Amino acid sequence: MAQSAEWALVQVTIALVIVTLLVAVTALLVPMVSELLKRRAFAPKLQVRYEHDAPYCVRTELRSQVNPSIPSEPVYYVRFLVENTGKSRAENCEVVLQELYLCDASGKPRRLPSFSSVNLAWSLIGETFVQINPKRGTLCDIGHIASRSYQEREERRICVDIPGYHGDDLRFQLQQVHYPFSQPNCLAPGKYLLRIVVYSENASTVSQYFEIAWSGKWQEGEQDMLRELVVERVNRT
Repeated sequence: MAQSAEWALVQVTIALVIVTLLVAVTALLVPMVSELLKRRAFAPKLQVRYEHDAPYCVRTELRSQVNPSIPSEPVYYVRFLVENTGKSRAENCEVVLQELYLCDASGKPRRLPSFSSVNLAWSLIGETFVQINPKRGTLCDIGHIASRSYQEREERRICVDIPGYHGDDLRFQLQQVHYPFSQPNCLAPGKYLLRIVVYSENASTVSQYFEIAWSGKWQEGEQDMLRELVVERVNRT
């Protein structure tokens, strides 16, 4: 009987230890699981939106940085929207031009191996990082084409062409935050593929390809210019 009582006491003790451990583990796991579910349910979610028309492709004016007294001149901007469709603010969002491809005569894109990733500027503010609230979107510039006189006066000093190009055509100037002189920062007439990636501190990364076909011809009317400069979102695996 004594041994039976001792064994029963051991069983009760083991059961109490197990219950205590289960309670402790549950107390630790429940808040963690709850926080993970909360983050997933209320997490920010970024999407890229673009159409080859206004307000993504717009004509505006640029004022001279060299001499502000010179009248402003026309410029066409191409930009896309980064929209937060989630339920919390997306923190420290940045847009990176990750890869640049040159398309050959057959239209096949070939990656420029020497190209290093660079930040693209958020529209109007020109900054590297922004916060995007839920159900809101922020425009980011891919690039612009200014009038010939503006390009020659203001932009040729920072213009670095695609390797092997030596023409005098209008360029599509990539809207970078910084302009390293070690690699191309503008596109001469031709066809290109750009891989653009949106990063955020607390949202999933979004990757998008844009195909750019640029004739090199300036047009005064917006719709006419949209036929000379064609930008399309493309899917690529």
